[in-house]
Amino acid sequence: MTKQTPLDFSKVESLRKHMMLTITDMASVVGVSRMTYHSWKKGATIRRHNDNKLRDTLRKLLLVMQDKGWPSPDVIVLEPKDRKKRLLKHLEEYH
Repeated sequence: MTKQTPLDFSKVESLRKHMMLTITDMASVVGVSRMTYHSWKKGATIRRHNDNKLRDTLRKLLLVMQDKGWPSPDVIVLEPKDRKKRLLKHLEEYH
């Protein structure tokens, strides 16, 4: 099995900001704690299970961006909690 290339977290952060997610929301979407996400930002090693979850979530976020035109003007004006709720609904479409 080939080892995956480490994620460039500056790109992950750029995507998070483009998707208009707070760090807390991004951690929640990925399924990890805020503290874990912060550790990754600082360069901590990502466990294989979490690495797979993160990569899967990133692929789905890119699909939402591409297929749904995220963030569209109607998404931009939403409150953060409503924006996250709508995003989660879209992410469910990409099992």
